[in-house]
Amino acid sequence: MTMNPEDVQWHSLGAEEAAQRLDTDLETGLSEEEATSRLHHYGHNKIREEKRVHPIMLFADQFRDFMIYVLIAAAIISGVALQEFLDAAVIMFIVVANAILGFVQEYRAERALESLKKLSAPTARVMRGGKERGIPSQDLTPGDIIILESGDRIPADALLLQAFGLRTDEASLTGESAAIDKGTGTMPEGDLPLGDRRNMVFTGTHIVHGRGSGLVVATGRNTELGRIAEMLGEAVEEKTPLQVELARVGKRIAVLCIAICAVIFTAGVLRSLEWSEMLLFSVSLAVAAIPEGLPAIVTIALALGVRRMADRKALLRRLPAVETLGCADVICTDKTGTLTRNEMEVQEIQLPQRQPLHRTGNMDGESGWREAALSLLATASLCNDARIQDGEFLGEGTEVGLLRAAQEMSFPLVEAGGALPRVQEIPFESERKMMSTINAVTHPGPENPYFPFASAPYVILTKGAPETVLNRCSHVLTPQGVQDMGSGGRVHYAAEAEKMADRALRTMAFACRPLPEMPTDVSPDDLERDLIFLGMTGLMDPPRPEVYGALDLCRKAHIEVVMITGDHAATARAVAQELSILTAEKELVTGAELVHMKDEELEERVERIAVYARVSPADKVKIVRAWKAKGRTVAMTGDGVNDAPALKNADIGVAMGIAGTDVSKEASDMVLADDNFATIVGAVEEGRIIYDNLKKFIYFLLSCNMSEVSTMFIGMLLASVTPLQAVQVLWMNLVTDGFPAMALGVDTPAPDIMVRPPRDPSESILSYRKQLMIVWQGLLLSLGALAAFFISYYVLYPEDIAKVQTVAFTTLVLAQLMHAFNSRSERLSFMELSFTDNRALLAALGGSLALQLLVITVPPLMRLFDTAYVSAAGWGLILACSVLPVVIIDRVKVALRSRHTAS
Repeated sequence: MTMNPEDVQWHSLGAEEAAQRLDTDLETGLSEEEATSRLHHYGHNKIREEKRVHPIMLFADQFRDFMIYVLIAAAIISGVALQEFLDAAVIMFIVVANAILGFVQEYRAERALESLKKLSAPTARVMRGGKERGIPSQDLTPGDIIILESGDRIPADALLLQAFGLRTDEASLTGESAAIDKGTGTMPEGDLPLGDRRNMVFTGTHIVHGRGSGLVVATGRNTELGRIAEMLGEAVEEKTPLQVELARVGKRIAVLCIAICAVIFTAGVLRSLEWSEMLLFSVSLAVAAIPEGLPAIVTIALALGVRRMADRKALLRRLPAVETLGCADVICTDKTGTLTRNEMEVQEIQLPQRQPLHRTGNMDGESGWREAALSLLATASLCNDARIQDGEFLGEGTEVGLLRAAQEMSFPLVEAGGALPRVQEIPFESERKMMSTINAVTHPGPENPYFPFASAPYVILTKGAPETVLNRCSHVLTPQGVQDMGSGGRVHYAAEAEKMADRALRTMAFACRPLPEMPTDVSPDDLERDLIFLGMTGLMDPPRPEVYGALDLCRKAHIEVVMITGDHAATARAVAQELSILTAEKELVTGAELVHMKDEELEERVERIAVYARVSPADKVKIVRAWKAKGRTVAMTGDGVNDAPALKNADIGVAMGIAGTDVSKEASDMVLADDNFATIVGAVEEGRIIYDNLKKFIYFLLSCNMSEVSTMFIGMLLASVTPLQAVQVLWMNLVTDGFPAMALGVDTPAPDIMVRPPRDPSESILSYRKQLMIVWQGLLLSLGALAAFFISYYVLYPEDIAKVQTVAFTTLVLAQLMHAFNSRSERLSFMELSFTDNRALLAALGGSLALQLLVITVPPLMRLFDTAYVSAAGWGLILACSVLPVVIIDRVKVALRSRHTAS
């Protein structure tokens, strides 16, 4: 027995040789003892399952951030060393709240998607010891003989021993939309694509027609599906651009603030100041420098983005993943079910001596034409095993397409079935490439609207591949009636079929023959002869209607769209040209070419290749990695098992929710609930909006923190007291800054959001120019607060430090609240923007202002925050010193824009 069956090219072996290698009796199958022994050797028929993260570890992961570490350290110092319990409690509250928000979102997403085991068939029919019995599919082992019937999900990879009209749907594994005809026999040696191994069936696919039996050659991780699952385990989890950038920003801020605090603490100690007071002041300055609310606000903004995405039918599994789409400049998309509908549809009806008739065309015209059309539609719908049940089409894809076309052309399906009941059939066989039925004619002759030329009580209806059907035809139905076909006619119609195939249409030919009596010998050779050719239909899996507009938006947004499919090159070319994906300057490459292409060559050519056809799962990963090697941000969309490794390796994987397999959903970052490619464009737009808004509130928060740091630092240098208490700084960071920042996170998008090129993921949020902007804006806000502080300190309230700090505190709060309007745009004046299109911001500003008034007017809160009542003169000073910096910032921003425009 071959103990490593996964190393054998089973498709190139005959049944006897394969059985000999597996030491199996083709008549009786394995004995129970041998099956148990092999099960112990090979293991259960299970594919690799993704190890689920324990909820405790998922929660702990939320704390793995450098800024969070600094905040925790600040809380410990405040609470343990300085006994500032309120400060410590507030800081820890924010840290824990942020962790809970992130944990809840990720935990819900993980629980919403089941693991890979759902793809495995629960039971299998197997021949053991000469008896057929049902067993759990996980107990199958190489050498077992399985029984296959229509509707079964294939439980293991198997070499076919018998195949009677057997067709399988392998779209989830190969990407090929049409059902695959299966048969016995041997295939050429070599590494054939899965879709070309016609004598094998594969785990995770299912039978749509016919029956048969197979010899199990691979189970569990050694199946084609199992190998894909193993490839998923090889993918390295990468951080999104947003995660990388925020980690970088947080680390910069934290390191800078630690350095400043260390310098100030050292300088104070060297000046012989009390070390405990300097430590308290340094921690207060750290509290001012670190935007404590930033992690929570980012999480909330992303969660709100996730909610908006859900409203647009896109479900996020990880919070930061939505932003990655915002900088995606390449979308690698599967064809079947993503760009197309994953259902066969009749595109043309070719009647003899007539121009092609589109399926939506009317059937009016001269009587001969109408008779010909009715005869073809009757054959297409009656020589057909598809059916309509409760308004839903059931059956194999091509047959469903024929039945749907007949219904859409108002063909009377029920009446035709009653007038021409089926009494016998010759099932489809891959060797014959045909199917025939014998139908009784209830009203023979001219009274029969479907076959008025047939005066016999029975008629044989045939459909199949044009080359085989034409060879069985001797006559043809024309508008003038039934005529001899002749060899010239066969050549002509075969050429027409070739033209249809060149347009990537799956071509079916139809024929019939009246039978004077019910035959006793229902053999294909006797019945499928001297047929009357009725015409042909061309079917294809058409593009989704909404895809055209979505692709146009991608082009406007400077996003490259690449089609990667397991389908044939001709089909892929036709769809790609129809959708303008494959243009004159772009190339189509097949999987066979890709296998011989080195990584370096692919990286050099990848930007010129728009379509990949007949590719394997490993090829898809190779393509994604080639794009990433060019520094591009890659999104991969797909719905099949074959897409899963590439989904995992892409910067962001997008799976289909309806047609998508559990494996593809498990590997993805985002799931489209409506399987709509256009939803991806909405996701791209949402990602860009989120990033724009992230920049707005990050710049807002950092400029506010800059104003607090400079106010504290300059005030300490020039006065004997600090302008602000540590608890007041925390209040500003978490409440009066936090609410407007969250509102900026849901700001309305810029009008050019989907016209500009995708941002470079390496572009820093805190570039040198942005840092300068934050510094000068923060200093201007600080100057207003310092002016209010010193005027109060030396003029209004020289003996009352609580009132002085209240004036400085409130001035800075009001200035920061009004600064939120400045933060809505880096270029436009707040007076050029609508004040009402972001009602959340108005509500946040109103709420923050109300809370600030409570802090400085309600006695219990006044004691908590060390504030005092302020006179009318104090309020006048507050208003003047808070409004003036905001107006100056706005005017400077407009002046810089004019200067930039002029240059």
